[in-house]
Amino acid sequence: MKLLRNLIILLVVIFVGIYLKNTLFRDEEDIQTRNLSSNAEKEQVTEQVKSFSITGFSDSGKKAWEMEGKSANIFSDIIDLSDINADSYGDDVKVNLKADEGVFDRTSNDVELRKNVIIVTDEGTTLTTEVLNWDAAKELIRTDEDVFIQRKDMDITGTGASAKPDLKIARIDKNISVNTKDPPALITCDGPLEVDYDKNVAYFNNNVKLIDSETTIDADKATAYFQPKEKSLKKVVCKGNVKITRGKDLTYADLLTYLPGEGRVILEGRPKIIIRDTEELLQKSNEKKNE
Repeated sequence: MKLLRNLIILLVVIFVGIYLKNTLFRDEEDIQTRNLSSNAEKEQVTEQVKSFSITGFSDSGKKAWEMEGKSANIFSDIIDLSDINADSYGDDVKVNLKADEGVFDRTSNDVELRKNVIIVTDEGTTLTTEVLNWDAAKELIRTDEDVFIQRKDMDITGTGASAKPDLKIARIDKNISVNTKDPPALITCDGPLEVDYDKNVAYFNNNVKLIDSETTIDADKATAYFQPKEKSLKKVVCKGNVKITRGKDLTYADLLTYLPGEGRVILEGRPKIIIRDTEELLQKSNEKKNE
């Protein structure tokens, strides 16, 4: 009896062991199979989804912007982008935006463009920077990085900028340098610089300096006016602590109008002129008399 009972117990242990082995290993194999299948599906989706196109419309139903690019997570709310090419359609100007990479928020339509960002309008204005935030709904672009704006009448460099995508109205925050092309002149200021191309005017603020081939003008503020047809600098009106340096001669005034086409300036506010060459001659003459 004892031998029979031990045999029965041994058979039960063997049976339970075989059952557990088959059940546990089958579950583990099923899990591994499901994981492999899931990974394969993800890899297949990643390989298949490589390019996309998104279009935004205005309230009136008119196409406002269109963006193309490449991404591996197009079904996510936050889409990582590469090889970005976007068009913004204004009333008068079409704008093209390009960048190497960026991020698109599907919920807000906001885009952050990064690396070799370039904006080109069909009017010939170009803006380049390394990082740019584009609010497609508000039609506004913004960056805190260095920017370079190139136009037919001037080149602008600075740090930090905000503008409409058509670049007709722009603000450069600081470290501004403007090179006018006709006539050649350099205008710098601490900033900000506000440019309104519709009105052909630019407003320079804080520590303004204008340099041409013969003259240097310093002022607190300056307003530059441009000829729209000729794409040339018409005049610059300088205000506040105006100082003109020409050679060794100095002139001070409250208000100055610089007319580059005529090669002259108009001074207002009791100007004070210091001719240093004459002072040196008088000083030498007095020294000889005292001898």
